[in-house]
Amino acid sequence: MNLYWNDDERMLQEAATRFMTQRHPRALARAADRQSASDRLALWRELAGQGWPALLVPESLCGLGLGLRQAWIVAEAAGRHLLSLPLVANMVVLPTLCAAGADGVARQWLDAMMAGERYFAAAEVRPDGSAFIEGAADGVNALAVRSVTASRLELDLYAPVAAIAGLDPTMPVACQAHPQRQASVVLETAPGACRLMQSRLRLLRSAELIGAAAAALDMAAAYARERRQFDRPIGANQAIKHRLAQDWMTLDDARLAGMAAADAYDRGAASAERDSLFVPLLAVEGGCRVAHNAIQTHGALGVTWECDAHLYLKRVLRLAAGLQAGQTCSDLLERIWDSAQEPAPA
Repeated sequence: MNLYWNDDERMLQEAATRFMTQRHPRALARAADRQSASDRLALWRELAGQGWPALLVPESLCGLGLGLRQAWIVAEAAGRHLLSLPLVANMVVLPTLCAAGADGVARQWLDAMMAGERYFAAAEVRPDGSAFIEGAADGVNALAVRSVTASRLELDLYAPVAAIAGLDPTMPVACQAHPQRQASVVLETAPGACRLMQSRLRLLRSAELIGAAAAALDMAAAYARERRQFDRPIGANQAIKHRLAQDWMTLDDARLAGMAAADAYDRGAASAERDSLFVPLLAVEGGCRVAHNAIQTHGALGVTWECDAHLYLKRVLRLAAGLQAGQTCSDLLERIWDSAQEPAPA
C-alpha cells in the first residue's frame, strides 16, 4: 500500500485547487443562498467539463475511469473551498447508474448528468416519509437512492423545492414533510452495489469534512502568525502553537486513514470495508475539534459574521451530522470491534 500521492495525483490536486480558487472563492460560498439557478448550472457545467462528476465512471462508459484515491482528492478540495453544489453525491451515484446499465428514463438522467446539462440534489428520505435535501434550488430535482434488495436499487425523483436557511449557509438545503415524487425507477445491480455506493459516499463525505476542517486550520495558523500581543505573535505561545500542531496531526491521521481505505477499495482488498469504518470516526471527531479550535484561536473575532472561520465550522458540523445520522460513533466502534473478531480472509 502506498499512501503517498504519485505525480498524476499531485497534478489532480493542483488542478482541483486552482479551479476551486478561481471559480469558487469564499466570497461566492458566502453568497450561495443568492446564486441564481442559471449561475449554479453554469458552474456545474464547468465541473462536468473537468470530468469530476464522472470521475468514478469507467472509461468504456465515457467516464474518467479513476479510483477512490483520486475522488478523495477532488472531494477534499470541494470541502476546502466550500463548494455549494452536491458534487460528492452525484459523483457517487453516477458509477452506480452506469454499472446497472440504466435505460429508459434513468438513461436520460444519466446522459444529462454526464453532459453537464443537469445535476440532482441529494435527498435523504427518513422513516416517517419526510426528506432532507442537500443542494436544493429552483428547477433542481432531488434524487433519492435506496436498496430494495441486495441486487436491486430504487431511484426516486422528487419535484424541485426552494431552499431554506439551514445550519450551513454555504450549501442550500430543504426539508420536506411530504416530498412530491415525480418518478420512480427500479434497477437491477450486481450484489453489493448499494453497499459499495454507501461506502463510497461515507468516504468522500469524510474527505469533504477533512477539507473544510483543514481550511479552518490554515486560517487559524495564518491568524496566529499575524495577530500580535505583548510585542510578539500569539502563535509563539505554547498554548496556541501546540494546539495547532496537534490539530494538524489529527487531520493528518484522518486523511491517512481515508487514503488507506480508498486504496484498499481500488485494489479490491478484502479489508476495504473494515478499513473504511475508521475514516468517519476519525474525521468527525477530529474535524469538529479542529474547526472549534479555529474559532477559539481567532478569539472574539472568531464569533463575528465577518470572520470566515464560522463558515468552515458550520460546513463541518453539517457533514458530521450527516455522517452520524446513518451510523453513530458507537455503531462504528461496535462494527470495528466485531470485524476484529472475525477470522482474517484467506
